[in-house]
Amino acid sequence: MRRLFTSKKRTLILSVVSLLFFTTQIRLFKISSRVEDGSVKHGTLVQRSALEIRVQEASLGASTSFNVASASFQCTVPGDPVFPLCDFKIKELNKKWDQKCHGEKYKVDLKNSCSVIQYLSEAKAWCPVLPWRQHTIRPTLRTGQGFFRASIRTSLSELLEKLDGERYTWLRKRIIGTWPHWMEAIEELRPKLDLYDRKRKKILLYLSSMGEHKFFLNNAFMGGPLGELAQWCDLISALYVLGHDLTIAFTVDDLPSSLVHPAPDGCVREVSPDGLDLIFTDIMGLLIIAERSGPDYSLHKCKMRVLDSFGTDAEFNFKRYKGEIPGGRSPWGDLDLHLQQFMTMYPHSPDNSFLGFAVPRRKQRKTVKSARTAALVYGKDPAFWKGYGDYIDTVKKYFDEVHSTLGNTEESHRKYQVPEYVINHGIVNITTLIDLLESSKVFVGLGQPYEGPAALEALANGCFFLNPKYNPPLDRTNTGFFAGKPLIRKISSQNPYAEVFVGKPFVQTVDIHNLTEVEGALLEITSTKDEPYLPYEFTHVGMLERVNAYVQNQEFCKSSDWPPLKELKMVLGGEGEACIDACHKKQLTCEPKYFASLNTRESLERSGFLCKSTVFVESLFPPAFDTANGTCLLQSQPLLFSCRATGSDVRLRRLCPCRSYRKEQVALCESC
Repeated sequence: MRRLFTSKKRTLILSVVSLLFFTTQIRLFKISSRVEDGSVKHGTLVQRSALEIRVQEASLGASTSFNVASASFQCTVPGDPVFPLCDFKIKELNKKWDQKCHGEKYKVDLKNSCSVIQYLSEAKAWCPVLPWRQHTIRPTLRTGQGFFRASIRTSLSELLEKLDGERYTWLRKRIIGTWPHWMEAIEELRPKLDLYDRKRKKILLYLSSMGEHKFFLNNAFMGGPLGELAQWCDLISALYVLGHDLTIAFTVDDLPSSLVHPAPDGCVREVSPDGLDLIFTDIMGLLIIAERSGPDYSLHKCKMRVLDSFGTDAEFNFKRYKGEIPGGRSPWGDLDLHLQQFMTMYPHSPDNSFLGFAVPRRKQRKTVKSARTAALVYGKDPAFWKGYGDYIDTVKKYFDEVHSTLGNTEESHRKYQVPEYVINHGIVNITTLIDLLESSKVFVGLGQPYEGPAALEALANGCFFLNPKYNPPLDRTNTGFFAGKPLIRKISSQNPYAEVFVGKPFVQTVDIHNLTEVEGALLEITSTKDEPYLPYEFTHVGMLERVNAYVQNQEFCKSSDWPPLKELKMVLGGEGEACIDACHKKQLTCEPKYFASLNTRESLERSGFLCKSTVFVESLFPPAFDTANGTCLLQSQPLLFSCRATGSDVRLRRLCPCRSYRKEQVALCESC
């Protein structure tokens, strides 16, 4: 009897303790959102008990099940601008339910928001990992395997083996010709940076447009797109010198199999097998990988860095943007990347990352015995010359010789009216180009190609630049070349960077149809002593420093503190003013990474605004204050944060995230 009584007593005590425990947990636990009709509300995470965490972890363990033990457990999506499409993907899961993948393989429970978010964050990479799950996620799930120290390379042989074949002759010539500059640059950089304790990253470079279309590589010696080829060569050289493991691909067949061939069952892979840290490609390459990788695309997307010469604006990038766009949408838009994943030729906009290129020049210039008496014309394609005979004749009046580096045939030169007195050298290598520039006084622009690297190459080697002005400026509404491009930006001259950041006397921006204006510029050029000038950010040292900073610090797969938040400086824009301009007035640059930190009512009120009401909108202008009605506008879609956007409604005053920048290295802040 005593044993029976003891047993009953123990059972009763356990029952009471259990009842009290679960009653406490119910009080603590609040359901703040449900996956009903596919929507999960952003907010603060509900409080989780230790028991719930243990139950969830026990139900998941090392398996691929995301069916949490109790359907009553509900989660909110952690607010994280790194994952701007999480809500959309939760809705899509309802619409694109696949019983084999979602139900059978991963055992996702649509009635359970925790299960849904865990699947979209741990199997896929569309949502942030729930805080109590972070320690269970393998750190190598989406990035390269482990930490290996990067060592500086000084031998070029391994890289040249990756570019074996006649088709890659131009690239090899560029890399070989510039290699001494990279060696000098790395030695100059050693004292400035800790180049020893760096992670050696596994990096894929997929030159899709150059490889998939035979025209580009096959016509490199006939005046093809040499600016893009030069940028690719410089990026490859910089990454190689810095000691990273490179895979160079030109076609789909060159890509790692796991990147373009989904798992046989058609479901997302349990572990991404590519082991890549970064993927540098172009827009075409991204589209190919997105299509070919299928359900695995989310695992690769945050690693993408897209070389995009002219840049991409927010309204084109975000597929669901509903506002009106001058000239309509772009076939190269709708990619839903973070804008800084686009890497540009020039620092067009802080919304994108400035990758740039490195300008070759001699460390010790040749001694020129006599004054420079030649002009070199900028235009490798004979078609660029048509209609400019009078302009070239005007240049010839001031110089003994006019030289060119024209591609194509003599017949095409005659077709496009290239003057017979022009001395043509054909498409030349870097060494010959520098020789030509060093013996010329002026580099003569014809208006095309737009924003290429040659203008800075000329300036670096002692030439003045005659820079054609566009009046009115060119944009996607008045110029066919820009019509399909995903940018609103207006181009004021053949090289706006040279016009604004270098300027007179080295750069003379003129209307080349106004021969009186042209002659005035030529008179100033001929009466001014020539001196080489090159902004630091376009030197080999400047590019190497920038690429190293991006590779080691720039992060789109998870939250990061780079550029460091301590650099944030809040600046109020004027009515209708773009944040680029508001920051510039304070000798700062706009930093889009900081927008999320300012996107609160408290930030606006701290800046002096009194918010009568607060609304979340999908717009290019928040965070902003409407001076007409006292409404504070906050951003509901992080992909629409924009430094460049100018308020069409002059009532809006924007709260702008600004930071310092290094002299002639705008991509990096003072403490970066």
